[in-house]
Amino acid sequence: VDGPKIEQVMNNLITNAVKFSPPRSEIKVELASIEGEARVAVIDQGPGLKPEEAERVLQPFSQGGAVSTRGEKGAGLGLAIARRIVEGHGGRIWAEGSDAGSTFFFSLPLSGLT
Repeated sequence: VDGPKIEQVMNNLITNAVKFSPPRSEIKVELASIEGEARVAVIDQGPGLKPEEAERVLQPFSQGGAVSTRGEKGAGLGLAIARRIVEGHGGRIWAEGSDAGSTFFFSLPLSGLT
């Protein structure tokens, strides 16, 4: 595993969670070992993500319909970069949303990780 690259993935996911969550709201980061994978979840309390946006936000230059809580604008590259890094490590990345926030997941195979 390229530690700095996985750190970049975490940074991108947490930065997005902060960007789209109300001030002083809670952002959770969870790590689990599930079916031979290390699975990370970044959970926010933002406006949520519509099901049709979940795949699109992981594409280059794409963004969801939510507006950041602090007015920041992005280029729509952070999640696409995270996707490339995770997939380059043999893993996968995906998002789930609801009216009560979004959860971004990524998983990496445990076999071969050091």
